Amino acid sequence: MTPRKLPVVLPLALAATLAGCVERGGWKSAPRLEPRSLTASQALAGAKIDAAAWPAEGWWRGLGDPQLDALVDEALAGSPSLEVAQARLRAAQGDAIAAGAARLPAGALDAETTRQRYPEHGLFPPPYAGSYVTDARLALDFSFEIDFWGRNRALLAAARSGVEAAEADRAAARLALTVAVARAYVQLDLWYQLLDVTNENLRQQSAILELTQQRVSAGLENTARVKQSEGNVALTRVGVASVEANIELARNQLADLAGAGPDRGQRLERPRLAPPAGIALPSALPADLLARRPDVAAARARVEAAGSGLAAAEAEFYPNVNLTAFAGVQSIGLSQLFQASDRIVGAGPAVHLPAFNRATLRAALRTQQAQLDQSVGEYNQTLGRELAGARAREHRAADCARGRAALLRSHERALSRRPRQLPERAREPESGDPGAGAARAAALAPPHFQRRPGARARRRLLPEPLAGLRRRTAHARLGSRRSR
Repeated sequence: MTPRKLPVVLPLALAATLAGCVERGGWKSAPRLEPRSLTASQALAGAKIDAAAWPAEGWWRGLGDPQLDALVDEALAGSPSLEVAQARLRAAQGDAIAAGAARLPAGALDAETTRQRYPEHGLFPPPYAGSYVTDARLALDFSFEIDFWGRNRALLAAARSGVEAAEADRAAARLALTVAVARAYVQLDLWYQLLDVTNENLRQQSAILELTQQRVSAGLENTARVKQSEGNVALTRVGVASVEANIELARNQLADLAGAGPDRGQRLERPRLAPPAGIALPSALPADLLARRPDVAAARARVEAAGSGLAAAEAEFYPNVNLTAFAGVQSIGLSQLFQASDRIVGAGPAVHLPAFNRATLRAALRTQQAQLDQSVGEYNQTLGRELAGARAREHRAADCARGRAALLRSHERALSRRPRQLPERAREPESGDPGAGAARAAALAPPHFQRRPGARARRRLLPEPLAGLRRRTAHARLGSRRSR
């Protein structure tokens, strides 16, 4: 090796020796869950499975209520949470652009002028020595960092993963908002159905009170029965008022979600939701959950960003090599600045040796290691929580369906037994005519004791459990595609 090459090779060899060992401190990354390892075939054995069961974009339109569609559109158009998510996405995109620009050559047109006095015993001889002279420089300066160790590449990958996470966060905010509006709307529908039930109960209690008063007048009941019926009517009226208050609260909640004032809620009509069809779970639930759930995708992107950030922190331990170049003119005195003899041209390498700041580099590396462990833990937690939530929602929907069926069977049995529950005193005739006693008992019996051919129609007074509609909103949260 020639002596001329030694000044260049020796610093590079020294830099590789001093900075070649990344001090990881015995750290190992936390294990990351894989979606395909989270099997759920036994836990969801009783659920209906369909490979094409993933909800589509605009899933709430399947509920068949134009008023709900308008509320969701209003909420998406004026939501502060979506505006915040959109701003974070733009910031992440800006970081990605900056990280990408760091991998390209940088150039600038520099112009400078300096008025100064040169010393009499300096580098410049007379007539410049001891006099005031104006220096001028006009040049194009170039620089390019040679990314030997992949630092800039890792920073760009981290920035791109940050963009993916921000996009997923925006989709998660959009999904959470649409689910919140749909749930509040379904709850409003439930309150209206409960209002129908309480109003019907009030009519029944009022009729029972009137007939009880007639029965007291006929000597078939005592006055205590009247007081009891009056109390039942009063309690039922309180129930009606409570349901009406809940309807007002639900209206205001929907107006708030839509980004409007209470007057928007007052303009809402009664919901007209379509009966929910049977909903199936996707057949590849754990495996495809990652690609469908925005919050899971955001957690995965943050893991990738933290991993790339760790790679960039490790690359900081190695030498940094820059190529610089310039071309232009420079002169002592402005009058000679643009002469051909004053042109300047130069190029050369610059090596940065991280030999005396290793404590700072180790601290930055420890920070990135901790951030990666945190991101992996949050990802594992999110993935497991959402899979467990899907299972719980499926079981809850099945329990609601079984409870409704049991309630209907109980109602049928109650209707079939009520004619036999008439008070014995009402069955006894006051005269010797048995037919007259039976007719009188039938006339004075409360409506809910009378067996009529249409009595089975009372099933409509049972509050329709909106488990199917609620299940559809939960199903949308399970796997709605990310909207960009």
